[in-house]
Amino acid sequence: MFGIALRTAGWTFIKRPLRRYDPPKRNQDILIERPLSASTVFIDALDLLGNQRGIGWSWSNSKNPFPRDSTPPPSIALLLIKTLFKLTLFDASRHIILCLCPWVDNPEGGSFFDPSLALVPRAASAALCAICAGVCAYTTIDSGYHIATVVGRIVYRQPAFMWPRLFNRPWMSTSIQEFWSFRWHQLPRHDFVVFGARPGGALFGRPGAVMGAFTVSAILHHVGLWGVGKGSEFITAGGFFLLMGVGAIMEGAFTRVTGLRVGGRIGWLWTVAWTTLWGTFMVDGWARHGAFAASILPDGFRLGSIIVDAIVALFKQVTIG
Repeated sequence: MFGIALRTAGWTFIKRPLRRYDPPKRNQDILIERPLSASTVFIDALDLLGNQRGIGWSWSNSKNPFPRDSTPPPSIALLLIKTLFKLTLFDASRHIILCLCPWVDNPEGGSFFDPSLALVPRAASAALCAICAGVCAYTTIDSGYHIATVVGRIVYRQPAFMWPRLFNRPWMSTSIQEFWSFRWHQLPRHDFVVFGARPGGALFGRPGAVMGAFTVSAILHHVGLWGVGKGSEFITAGGFFLLMGVGAIMEGAFTRVTGLRVGGRIGWLWTVAWTTLWGTFMVDGWARHGAFAASILPDGFRLGSIIVDAIVALFKQVTIG
């Protein structure tokens, strides 16, 4: 609902009419606008409802609205294998969370910070749960996108380039800016730019643009937590994304002062530390509001849980032996 409100507001104040282009043919450099008819206008209206990245539309990128990924598109069979793997990884990550903090599997919610543990083990356990929660978010979104891709390519006969990959190996990020600019999914990017980056940049330059975009993201996730039905708290649900903007600005300041870009192994450690530190408090807020009291997979298809239990049992046997 929040996304629909942002999108319709953006369409209300556009300066030029929205244009949709025909997919380019081989060696075609000039964009050809799609001819208008009663059927195409109706189909385009339906496409606008779900086309979050604006593929084929002037509002996403007037110069190149069709993505060109250097990686060849995967086959349907490979997409199905990836979906199975991602769902298994999701189930394994969620199972680890419930093994460490079984009380969060409750609509009333519970904290990742176990009061029965000492300070250091308590923080380590909560951080591990936060990392697993991040894996759950990544695998849920990506597997859902794979399923949508299969439907789009088989049922609607859409070309493979209309479904570029959603993530770009986020675990390889060597800076906060790299993580959020193209390695994590970019589904709401247009809304963040229109309602956050552009006005923020006009007022306060690049720092304002960065914080403006992350502020819209913070509000979006704050509303998302509220939608769970147990209230919300901006300091955790939204504060995490504001701090990601702060981290990106700090990287820019570091580059201006030293002339060096954040990257390499040190950059990777910095990115992991910054996102895990603040991400732990964010997902703890979600857990305390009952967001983890849900299961996507039925009990008979939880392969990830079986694998985790088998590894734990094997580790116990080796330890005892």
